[in-house]
Amino acid sequence: MSKTRKEKLDEVMEALMQVGQIKAICIVSKEGLLINSITPADVDARIFSALCSTIMGAAEAASEQMAAGSATQVSVKTDRGTIVLVPGGSKVILAVLTEPESQLGLILFEMESRAKQVEEIFREI
Repeated sequence: MSKTRKEKLDEVMEALMQVGQIKAICIVSKEGLLINSITPADVDARIFSALCSTIMGAAEAASEQMAAGSATQVSVKTDRGTIVLVPGGSKVILAVLTEPESQLGLILFEMESRAKQVEEIFREI
């Protein structure tokens, strides 16, 4: 029996969590709708998803306006961690909230790989 789309997305998120230093992961539609998430109790996944979509939309608009190409990654560093957004194709965003002193290079490397998996899952639609 083949896996459902949700099961496939769960596997992608669980694999990304294995990198460590990640507080929350969301897979978000470009419109800001929550598709799937792993979040602690103090993170409202729906609000986080909507805000991540807004941030990515602003980054895409700015990069287009400046003729700088497509936005391939957006990060917002705060005193409590970093929000990292990577497109998972044209329909979704992979969003991560990291610990404050996380190894961003390792997380970004893994996110790019996992974003490609998410894109493949949604290409099946």
